[in-house]
Amino acid sequence: MDKKDEQFVRDFEVLGCYHDNFRVVIVHLYDPFLGDDDVTAFLLRHVSVIGQPERILDSRNVWAGKRKYRVKLRSDARGAGGFHHPPASFSLGASRAYLYYQNQPKFCRRCRGFGHQAAECRGNECVVCGAFGHVARECRKKVCTLCETEGHLFKNC
Repeated sequence: MDKKDEQFVRDFEVLGCYHDNFRVVIVHLYDPFLGDDDVTAFLLRHVSVIGQPERILDSRNVWAGKRKYRVKLRSDARGAGGFHHPPASFSLGASRAYLYYQNQPKFCRRCRGFGHQAAECRGNECVVCGAFGHVARECRKKVCTLCETEGHLFKNC
């Protein structure tokens, strides 16, 4: 490269075309009556949702409960890869849901932590109320699974 070309290139900034914090998230929810708004509201606690969700149809054009979201992960220096990740499994009321995406870190369904799975978990913290000494199925506190506040359940939110 000669001096003339170096002068020309110096005025430009090189940016990558790939953004590491964008993901396509697939949410699999078995309850067909739970609306997109509730699932989106849950995701918004963890990520920025870009656009509207798309329903994924099978080969016979039947919807089996899967939704596709385009999301942007939020920065978190303590999180895996420098991002805050949504939990791989969650509940909205009595409805269980699972989500997955590319480069998703390991997720523990027992303590809801990242980096390990339930079989390797050493935690004894309740995922509902955050107290130690009991597990979620033994918890007596009423905590809404949509807004995470005490005193009411999802159906009353």
